[in-house]
Amino acid sequence: MHSSTSSSEPPAAPAGRGRWPAAALAAVILFFACEQALWRSPTWLRFCARYAPPGAGDPVITTARIRLLPERAAAPPVLLLGSSQVREGLACAAFEAALPGRPCANLAVGGGAPLDVLYVARRTAAVWPRRVVVTGVFPKVLHMAPKAAFTDRATVACLLRGGAWRRMDAAAWLDIGYGLLGNVSETLRDREALRALSQTVGGHRRRAWRLELPAQPDRLLAGEPPRPDRYFDTRVGVVDFDTRPGTFTAVQEEALETVIRRETAAGNAMVVVDFPTRPGYETTLPPETVIHYRQFRGRLARRADITLVRPEHLPPLDSSDFLDFTHLSSEGRGKVSRRLAEIVRAVAVSELGGAAPHPPDPPRASPK
Repeated sequence: MHSSTSSSEPPAAPAGRGRWPAAALAAVILFFACEQALWRSPTWLRFCARYAPPGAGDPVITTARIRLLPERAAAPPVLLLGSSQVREGLACAAFEAALPGRPCANLAVGGGAPLDVLYVARRTAAVWPRRVVVTGVFPKVLHMAPKAAFTDRATVACLLRGGAWRRMDAAAWLDIGYGLLGNVSETLRDREALRALSQTVGGHRRRAWRLELPAQPDRLLAGEPPRPDRYFDTRVGVVDFDTRPGTFTAVQEEALETVIRRETAAGNAMVVVDFPTRPGYETTLPPETVIHYRQFRGRLARRADITLVRPEHLPPLDSSDFLDFTHLSSEGRGKVSRRLAEIVRAVAVSELGGAAPHPPDPPRASPK
């Protein structure tokens, strides 16, 4: 016999349980609101740009410098993109001297490749929609894997078009997934770089916040002397089989093609530099890599929508102009920067308009 007090209603939930979803949602909203405010703060961005160490801190350096770009200039500015060859080998001062009134920003990253160039070019388009884009290539950058911190939907599109998705393992897909997740949160994207920033500042956070500590050097090799002759003597002819066509080669080529297509569609000038390397570098490459790069360079030379700058278009360089096989010394940096700035000036005047005194003819390499 049922009791008169029985009921079919479910038992009441413990007090407070219903508040958890609302509290969690409020916490998420508060986190993203604070994060948006943080990454819009010029003080925070200057702090990151000044103290993040090149290399490990490249993602946060790139984020900070993009967000600190000056307002749109009267004339299209110059944007330098690429690997550490570009970051450490091209000086913005030479471009700003050759093109008065056009600001220059060097946003190249260590170990950068065309996929990273595509990422940075996309993120800077809103601030500098009209610009001259200068990027450098050499054999190694065409065979590198994507970086999680420089991954977005354009990266995935290149993976699909380049066919790499068929050969990628689980670890590679996890990196891509983590990179895409980083697009939701700038803090998450730059997590490892922020850790490197914290380690660099150490126990001097207050002095660093007041910008009293010395800034990190822009160039990783700035304070290092050139490698001794014996360094090269032991490496010339020794093949590095890590630099050869692989899973991501077609993807990197597709990324560069995408950059060129987007920049030219926007009416921007695109300069691609076949970056000079020290004599003997080619002997360290597998034969298939040498053949691939020559074919790739030939395809670039036949294009009418870019300016290809070959080493022969730059001043003659000798061994003293290099720190190692692929990085310029301060002397080489000055020579290449000044000549390339003249070429870019001519391209800017020819394709984007403006005035410049006696610009040299831009080189248009013909296929060999």
